[in-house]
Amino acid sequence: MACGKRALAFSALVLSALLLWPAGVVHGVDFSARAQVDDDRVEINAMEYPWSAIGRVNAGGRGHCTGFLVGERHVLTAAHCLYDPRAGRWRGAIEIHFIAGYQRDRYILHSKVTSYRRAKAFTYTLEPTAQAAVRDWAILTLEKPLGRQAGWLGMRKLDGLMGSRIRAGDALLLQAGYRRDRAHVMTAGWGCRIHTVAQRGRLITHDCSVIKGDSGSPLLLYADGAFYAVGLHVVDLRTPDNVALAGVLSLGLFHPDGGERDAASALSQAALRWTDGQPPQAGSEAATLPLVTIDSLLRRLGYLQGGDDLRAKEERRALALSRFQADSGLTNNGHASLAMLGRLLLATPR
Repeated sequence: MACGKRALAFSALVLSALLLWPAGVVHGVDFSARAQVDDDRVEINAMEYPWSAIGRVNAGGRGHCTGFLVGERHVLTAAHCLYDPRAGRWRGAIEIHFIAGYQRDRYILHSKVTSYRRAKAFTYTLEPTAQAAVRDWAILTLEKPLGRQAGWLGMRKLDGLMGSRIRAGDALLLQAGYRRDRAHVMTAGWGCRIHTVAQRGRLITHDCSVIKGDSGSPLLLYADGAFYAVGLHVVDLRTPDNVALAGVLSLGLFHPDGGERDAASALSQAALRWTDGQPPQAGSEAATLPLVTIDSLLRRLGYLQGGDDLRAKEERRALALSRFQADSGLTNNGHASLAMLGRLLLATPR
């Protein structure tokens, strides 16, 4: 039920810098769920990394959330996605499935969930508080090592220095998931701007649109030529002055140095390390480069035109990338890469 009826109201503090605020600045208030559809989001190919590491968490045949791989057999998602409010109980692992690379009812990478661990202190409620939101996490253990085929995301802390880089245009925040209005395709939005940071840095709000279905999706960071997960979407919300925001649990909770004991212990017991991500292995049906997204951004920026002939398309892409690189003062080689995806995202208006 993620990001729908669950709503928080945050004090309307617009920050010009990434600051850490005490718990008292956030207050739980009942606000109506967000209803609008964000037409600025872009459809992306779920079978291309890094998107392939993000998938649907299907729970009991009664809806879905989003989740993302952080290892070969482990997925991070929002704990409230695993609760059955009709039956008033936590779902058993046998009721939960994870699907990576899902696009228009077509899926190849699928696994049952054999077990899961959630925050001990988390209690499901229709009227969540900020204190509950920072405990709204779960780690799923998969029957199959889907991460080998889909890849997985590395984790990184979102600190004040990175906040300054984001504001300066040297790094970028984005979100991708399976939202309610486009439940069978993955879509992404980027250029997310930090609004507030609360609960001693554990709860982040930003202005990219999230709605029901996006819960459990990662807040992604592009920096230094790579993509990382820095947050876990747990709720959509509105401020008292009706500003729509997304509420994100900081993945700093899981860091072995300075994180929450319960979260860091869960990561350690799952034999997961705080490391960089991993693209799909050679021979996987998931692609290691997001060429569809790169082509889409090149078209939006006016660099790419033409038909669908594969060889001609590859030649046009190389030429378009070369022109973009030359205009942007980058090394001019015409090569597609994750770093080039990030540069295109930085250059493309929201």
